Amino acid sequence: MKVILHPAIKWLIPLIILLGIFTASVGLFYSAENEGKFTFVNVHGQEVEMYGRGMYHNDSLLVGAGFRGTDAVTLFIVVPLTLAVYVMALRGSLKAQIMMIPALFYFLYNGVSMTFAATFNPLFLFYAASFSASLFATIIALATFDVDTLAQKIKPAFPHRGIAVFLFAAGIGTLFIWISELISPMLIGSAPANIGPYTTMFTHGFDSAVITPACVIAGIFIWQRKPLGYLLAAPLMIFCALIGVVVIGQTVSQTLAGLVFPMGVYIGMIGSWVIMGAFAIGLTVSFFHNLKT
Repeated sequence: MKVILHPAIKWLIPLIILLGIFTASVGLFYSAENEGKFTFVNVHGQEVEMYGRGMYHNDSLLVGAGFRGTDAVTLFIVVPLTLAVYVMALRGSLKAQIMMIPALFYFLYNGVSMTFAATFNPLFLFYAASFSASLFATIIALATFDVDTLAQKIKPAFPHRGIAVFLFAAGIGTLFIWISELISPMLIGSAPANIGPYTTMFTHGFDSAVITPACVIAGIFIWQRKPLGYLLAAPLMIFCALIGVVVIGQTVSQTLAGLVFPMGVYIGMIGSWVIMGAFAIGLTVSFFHNLKT
């Protein structure tokens, strides 16, 4: 099946890649004089240790160092992969067009996170532009994909139940990971320990409201062998794999910035994302192995 990309996708992808290179490079390499950690008392009266470096000067140490780790993954892993997949998709590859969607998911997720979760900085309009471009590119890519033809390419040995169970676990697991940090503070009327200088827990809310339902719905569609399920499953699994890599990048950056987490966090929180990403890679390989070319 030779794929013809929608004209809008042909120019939106290069724009998204350029924005990704620019924002990640500035976030990763920009530095200024008189940098250093400092403390800040938030609206809840909590004393927060701030990152005090580069573009994320006014973000918390936890989040600012995490953003820098994400920038490294974006610049050195996601951008090259996206560029390679884009070139293959231009040549008519069905698999490349499928793989282009999780790249769009990644830039969409990163764009919305930086637009609404990062402390305001000079890159704000570039974050918003990346969010906008990846949002409409994702909509166009999903809306113009021939899901019925894709469904006809699925081989009999396709692991429907395995992929469906993984998507259920990924979606519900994500919900429980974030809820575990929220329930106790909500019950006693305080703020979460990691709220930092921010007014709300954006990532917790966005993942619970969008990522969890998306994974569960895709899992149901795959279980029922609905064509749309095939289109959503592979991108969501690849996205989970990329998030696993991002968590590793963030943890390395946070460690270099001087943060040391309790062993329970490394095992329960960080380990969960990495293990989820590893399972996603294996199931993604199985997905494409059972897709006729």
